[in-house]
Amino acid sequence: MRRPSHLAAAAAALALAAAPATAGAASPTDRARDAGGPLDLLAASLSQQGPDLHLQLRTRGTWGPRQLVSSQQRSLCVELFRGSSANARSRLCVAGRSGSTRAALRFERLSPGGAVIAQRTLTNVHRPDMRTLQATFTPAQVELAVGDYRWRVTSSWTGSPDCAAKPCTDLLPDRGTIHATILPPRVSGCVPKGSSFRSAGPGHRKVVALTFDDGPSPYTSQVLRILRRFRIHATFFLIGEQVGPNARLVREELAEGNAVGDHTYTHANVSGGGSLAYSQISRTRSAIRRASGYYTPCLFRAPGGAVSGALFPVARSLGMLTIQWDVDPRDWSRPGTGSIYSTVVGQARRESIILMHDGGGPRNQTVAALPSIIRTLRSRGYGFQTVPDLLGLKPVYG
Repeated sequence: MRRPSHLAAAAAALALAAAPATAGAASPTDRARDAGGPLDLLAASLSQQGPDLHLQLRTRGTWGPRQLVSSQQRSLCVELFRGSSANARSRLCVAGRSGSTRAALRFERLSPGGAVIAQRTLTNVHRPDMRTLQATFTPAQVELAVGDYRWRVTSSWTGSPDCAAKPCTDLLPDRGTIHATILPPRVSGCVPKGSSFRSAGPGHRKVVALTFDDGPSPYTSQVLRILRRFRIHATFFLIGEQVGPNARLVREELAEGNAVGDHTYTHANVSGGGSLAYSQISRTRSAIRRASGYYTPCLFRAPGGAVSGALFPVARSLGMLTIQWDVDPRDWSRPGTGSIYSTVVGQARRESIILMHDGGGPRNQTVAALPSIIRTLRSRGYGFQTVPDLLGLKPVYG
């Protein structure tokens, strides 16, 4: 099966973590390959999973974090390189935690000469056994941006017989560095949780979710242009039979950080649940996955808001929450730009879900009202989120 290019790049980064590169930074003398000391390096990986980096180190011998002290010339570090420099720009070193036997990672930013000019402690560290360390952190925590970087692991220790007079140093890889890439995290869905039917968030935060039904259509690109201008995101509930002919718009919606939901395949009344609802929802889910290449919707909206207790478990069985709304300007009826605007800004509350349309008929009034709606709500202190973010649904990356 052919991988999407984004996943292929991620897989390549993982493969590089297992295969040492031979070019890169100059290496200190590796005296440990035959020494068999406690910090002799056996394996290391540094891979990206969604927005996070996952580090794993494994040594030949056992050790405790309090044994890794500079005064005794014992260390276990990951050096990070950016650009073409042969000198590490920063490093992560295993350290003990004050008042605890647990390990931490100390991030150190280095000057061109190797002096520490800033540092912070990362505590999301796990030790499954006394030879292994695992840690999770974001690229920002170790000052890496999207793009290429290089890394290697170094360790040093003293002890008899071979490392008594001079500390032994081990490197992984033995020569050069490992090349890897930070990729922009790509949301491929979310994990449904809580009540299967929602019409708004809990109301704690001053944010709203703009949602658009019945697309994609020629009006979708106009809505996207407005969202880009204001640097906000929305949620689009798509009709399945319109997804294939407008696959480019679906990919554009997702690439710009918006969420996409299921709105049945033919805009059918599926309130009775059963096989009709299952077919309509599942066909649209498949159409969205084909058009995007990676995204599986976790939200469903019933056409016309026609729902029942029989419908919710059908959507949930397909991995979706059923999403209603609490603000409806009835823009589908073309009441006028002013009416759409005044209804939305007059009814919006904390964590409202606002219903509008980018398809299903002429939507020029909705498009015309949208900039003023955003400006007014923003002036009143509201932020804008997708429905998954508004409801606190955990994203899935892929």
